[in-house]
Amino acid sequence: MKRLNINKLIPALFLLLSAFVVGFIAPDVLASHGDLRSVTSSLQLLPQRLETLLVQAQVEKENEPLPIIETYSAVLEQLKADYYGQGNIDERRLTYSAIRGMLSALNDPFTRFLDPDEYKSMREENEGNFTGIGAQLDTNKNGEVYVKEPLPDTPAMRAGVKANDVIVSVDDKPIKNLDIEQVVKMIRGPAGTKVKLGIRRTGVPRIIYKVITRQVVQFRMVKYQMLDSKDGIGYIRLYQFNEQCDTQFDQALTQLEKQNLKGLILDLRGNPGGLLQAAVDIGSRFIPSGPVVVIQERGGQKNPIYVKEEKHNHKRYPLVVLVDKHSASASEIVSGAIKDTGVGTLVGTRTFGKGRVQTIMPLQDGSAVAITTAKYLTPNGTDIHKKGIEPDVKVEPPDTFEVGDLKTDVQLARSIQVLKVKMGLLPNSVLDELKKAAQAGSTQSSSTTSSERAAKPN
Repeated sequence: MKRLNINKLIPALFLLLSAFVVGFIAPDVLASHGDLRSVTSSLQLLPQRLETLLVQAQVEKENEPLPIIETYSAVLEQLKADYYGQGNIDERRLTYSAIRGMLSALNDPFTRFLDPDEYKSMREENEGNFTGIGAQLDTNKNGEVYVKEPLPDTPAMRAGVKANDVIVSVDDKPIKNLDIEQVVKMIRGPAGTKVKLGIRRTGVPRIIYKVITRQVVQFRMVKYQMLDSKDGIGYIRLYQFNEQCDTQFDQALTQLEKQNLKGLILDLRGNPGGLLQAAVDIGSRFIPSGPVVVIQERGGQKNPIYVKEEKHNHKRYPLVVLVDKHSASASEIVSGAIKDTGVGTLVGTRTFGKGRVQTIMPLQDGSAVAITTAKYLTPNGTDIHKKGIEPDVKVEPPDTFEVGDLKTDVQLARSIQVLKVKMGLLPNSVLDELKKAAQAGSTQSSSTTSSERAAKPN
């Protein structure tokens, strides 16, 4: 057998390669009309074009697309190798953004990604402790972040922050067009550090600045007082459903009973919800028997969660529950169970309308994913998602008022009237008149309520 002479093949290979290159750039040469710079540019781009051609050939060779994870990895590697931009590629930040984008495609605002800081804040709130200034924030109809209420005995209250103060800057950085989560993240920080708030206050012509030292805030979930010692009307406001709320609620009831409690107003206005188990605990204190809530799994199976009888350690009292458009999730579980079982009367405005259950899945890097895994129904089987719960007696709040102040808080004043009817201190005709007045005003106020609810995703 004759041995292959490589030296004789080299000229032939060179001719073939030259013919390939000429053929590859021939269209560019013809289009250049003799412009040498265009031909040179075409030659410079030849390696990239060959690489693209090889990638396309590889893709076409495969009959099936890459698995999803491999597709993501391929894009990430391509970015790391070829992306022309400022700074290095932050793989973790890109991955977090990719997860958020994936979850947003579900069109479910409650299925969401929590980075390590956000997940830490959630755990702190559920445990009843967090590091910050101790102010409950919200957004008004203009999209501005304002102080809904400074919490008792906190840095915010000691610094003179007041309800309805509008925050305009944090550490001299304007917060216009930032959402409330971003503002909260700016305000929170390590204990002992300071934060500077710029505040706009009604009636004050210039911006007020408050320098506040952050501290670990023991978040009191419950505020209580005796509104009417003569008639024994007690008041408990529940801010959120977390691991501490039921214990604090039990203590509040005990203290009110020492003051001759005869009727109770439970205020769930502005309560965004929280832990499902906490809602069952609080609901069990009012519901005599049966389910507090019914959980419906994705397959359709319904699992009722029944009253915990060990929570029946107090007398039952005539009950009124205050609700509004910010009463959501666990607040709606409790108020829905109370309404369905008839153990209390709901006063205020339609609730938020969140009837979905989220399961938190922690990840190894300290982040987590909250995934909607089920929906909940009231004991009567009502799905309140995106509908809310209509109160028995509808009372619209004024534009500005101080919660708990009987001079400005018309919803609370009306709830006292309703409770006195339930206690037999006022005739039933008073309650009938209140309900008729609410029905007469419902047509006029319904459009306003709808627009307000549309401002915040359900």
